[in-house]
Amino acid sequence: MSSEPVEARFTASRVRKDFLDFFAARGHKVVASGPVFPQDDPTLLFTNAGMNQFKDVFLGTGTRPYKRAVDTQKCIRVSGKHNDLEEVGVDTYHHTFFEMLGNWSFGDYFKEDAIQWSWELLTKTWGLDPDRLWVTVFGGDEADGLPADEDAARIWIEKAGVHPSRVLRFGRKANFWEMGDTGPCGPCTEIHIDRGGAGTNPLDGADPKIGVNVGNERFIELWNNVFMEFNRLDDGRLTKLPAQSVDTGMGFERILSVLQKKNSNYDTDLFQPIFRRIEHLTGKRYGSGTSQNDVAFRVVADHVRAVTSAFADGALPSNEGRGYVLRRLIRRASRFGRQALGQPEPFLFEVVPTVAEILGGTFPEMRAREEHVQLLVKSEEESFGKTLDRGLVLFENLATKLAQSKSDTIGGAEAFELYATYGFPQDLVELMARERNLKVDLSGWDRAKEAHQAASKAEGKFKAMLSAEALASVKPTRSTYHDAGARAHTLETEVLYLGKAGNDDKEVGVVLAESPFYAEGGGQIGDAGVITAVDGSFSIQVRDTKRMGAVVVHLGTLTQGTADAKKRVKAAVDRERRERTQKNHTATHLMHKALKEVLGAHVAQQGSYVGPDRLRFDISHPKGVSPEEIERVETLVNQKIAENAAAKTSLEKLEAAKARGVIAMFGEKYEDDVRVLDVGGWSLELCGGTHVNAAGDIGPFVILSERAVQAGVRRIEAVTGPEAVKFIQDQRRLVRDVAQTLKSSVEDIPARLEQLQAQLKEAKKKSAASAGGDVAASFEKLKGLLTERGGAHVAVADFEDLDQAGVRDLVERAKTLHPKLALAIFGREEGRVPFVIAVPGLAPKPLNAGAIAKAVSAHLGGGGGGRPDLAQGQGQNPAGVAAALAEVEKAFAAVS
Repeated sequence: MSSEPVEARFTASRVRKDFLDFFAARGHKVVASGPVFPQDDPTLLFTNAGMNQFKDVFLGTGTRPYKRAVDTQKCIRVSGKHNDLEEVGVDTYHHTFFEMLGNWSFGDYFKEDAIQWSWELLTKTWGLDPDRLWVTVFGGDEADGLPADEDAARIWIEKAGVHPSRVLRFGRKANFWEMGDTGPCGPCTEIHIDRGGAGTNPLDGADPKIGVNVGNERFIELWNNVFMEFNRLDDGRLTKLPAQSVDTGMGFERILSVLQKKNSNYDTDLFQPIFRRIEHLTGKRYGSGTSQNDVAFRVVADHVRAVTSAFADGALPSNEGRGYVLRRLIRRASRFGRQALGQPEPFLFEVVPTVAEILGGTFPEMRAREEHVQLLVKSEEESFGKTLDRGLVLFENLATKLAQSKSDTIGGAEAFELYATYGFPQDLVELMARERNLKVDLSGWDRAKEAHQAASKAEGKFKAMLSAEALASVKPTRSTYHDAGARAHTLETEVLYLGKAGNDDKEVGVVLAESPFYAEGGGQIGDAGVITAVDGSFSIQVRDTKRMGAVVVHLGTLTQGTADAKKRVKAAVDRERRERTQKNHTATHLMHKALKEVLGAHVAQQGSYVGPDRLRFDISHPKGVSPEEIERVETLVNQKIAENAAAKTSLEKLEAAKARGVIAMFGEKYEDDVRVLDVGGWSLELCGGTHVNAAGDIGPFVILSERAVQAGVRRIEAVTGPEAVKFIQDQRRLVRDVAQTLKSSVEDIPARLEQLQAQLKEAKKKSAASAGGDVAASFEKLKGLLTERGGAHVAVADFEDLDQAGVRDLVERAKTLHPKLALAIFGREEGRVPFVIAVPGLAPKPLNAGAIAKAVSAHLGGGGGGRPDLAQGQGQNPAGVAAALAEVEKAFAAVS
């Protein structure tokens, strides 16, 4: 055993390296982590296990140039089968983001080596006490017709030397691993550790009430060895996989806490620097004994790790799919920050650099995209603040309606909407209801939640129709779109798979032995075209092409005859459509390079669409791209097109290509052999798509628009070739029509517009003068409303004809009437309620305008506040004006 102190010997970086080195020494290829969200698996929102990037290999639809692999994989578990979200922060060992240490065998070694190596690493290399470890094996499942895994039990006892009493048998729920409802699966054997201290019974692990797999913090799983033998189909049946493989997974955060002898994953050096940062930002202290305070620290640290990883890989927040999940994580962390840590303003974004510092050495994209991630997180925090205000307005409306109907229960569907749309968790909705002496229909909430989940599950089923599971026995497709000559777009081949791909029997999916069709990838849409039987007996119009692992699926409609998988077919790509797509794809690469030159090297691709009609390119950039910058990019691209340099592609080794400056995309997972696109030595990027032969083939290039997608992300759309010519002609026609409408020549349009603007400005001046008259009339009315009370003049008035400026003007005029005033003036402007509270001579006692404004905002929504003597705000709920007026009258009663 080493004499080094635990803190020095088992740092996070060293333990991670120990694991990788251990298996590298046993013939395993050290593989980089895949992105935290799958690029080509529609059945998964996030990478939730280390095996995701090897799923095609287990299914037999893909291959790797190695039989053994080891890695640390970034994972997120927040939805679906592996949903840990509600437990994150409450206990000390669940996470949404975590690293999964794993070693893999693809048809190579199996149970014996996997079991013995895992025991050797834990007990020999890391020195864990065997008497604290327990082992579980699969005890069989009658429904699936599977026997107990006695082979694994025998190996543990005879080869690893584990005492038979410490080998426990469990059923399918605990010891049969499945990634989801469908896909690769198999019996597993797990290693658990007893974290009980002195005085605990070392045999408690076998106790079904308090031992292994009961779900407590004493006995926790360390390592799972899955023996991949089966594939679960959509109908629930199991079929044998092409080869027996091994998939192991060990939670890095968990083993680290054990090795560092910490009681919690959050006490390790992966989290403590994050806690120190949160303490600095909030003034709160972790471990202070306040339960809710500590939960908030854990939630914030975990969720910022998760979104940092996802955003660094190219994910974006949105209202659907994985983007919505990430938005919910930020809102959950923000809510804990507000409620427990006293942080009403954005602060999560300031935790991001600490996360990047801790994990950036292993996952360099986090450091490279730190500022981009901060922009996204801060924007989401700011947006959530506004959403909370809108949610409060909705709640007030619900409460008002209930009061009018003399009901005391908020319907479950309405209450759940506050969660689903505005991020209000159930406990917060219940708390707000109690404050108004209301109840929440919790059974209705549960029904609404189930309906929401069912809708999400139905969407997942639809996506799964094209999943790789259905193609487990199909051989990989040989693609020919990069071949020279006719085979790049037309060939004769055989059908390997023919199946239904929609609700209509004529909607089919076809897999060919060879295919000239490009499958959607890298932003380029899939090819369209025709597949016809050589004997003319049937024809399929292909509308799209997808890739599932190494299998290419052609999706289309049977337009003639009855499809027969036994017939030879001719596959022909729509060449004109592909050629237009190629123009846009090569132009996208040129524009990316031009953007880097004009805006800076920080520009990185966030997403793209390349089709025959246009190209769309999303980039990371902190501000809008100016018209002048757009013109410079456009000019630079057209200059390169005019130079007509050759567009060459070559196959190279990934590291060698990167070393010579070839650009790789964030969030993409590359194999060792990659295809490089080189346009005249100026644009060098990794790309497997189809392209023109020379830049001049693109034709004219025109940028159509530039706009924000969200904070830190800009979207540029452009067209090339005939579409660019059409756009130029349309613009010329539009300018000509504008000139005719303005009764001006094209050259004089700017001068004519200036003239019209001057006329409009003059009209506005006259309108403002008229508005001043409205304020004057309101002033006269206000003087009649003032009442004398306790030596002050008091008035609460609602002037629906005054806008925000009018309300302010009226208050300024009223302040000349008396040195002591208690005024509350409300107005209207575009559906909102501007208001001003003025209490000169009466602040801070007996009145405080700022406090009154905040109380008013509770009825109107929106915001409000200010100084003790003068405050203002703008509500979003005109229906709450009556309650707001009553609130002010109640406050002004202090003047007597």
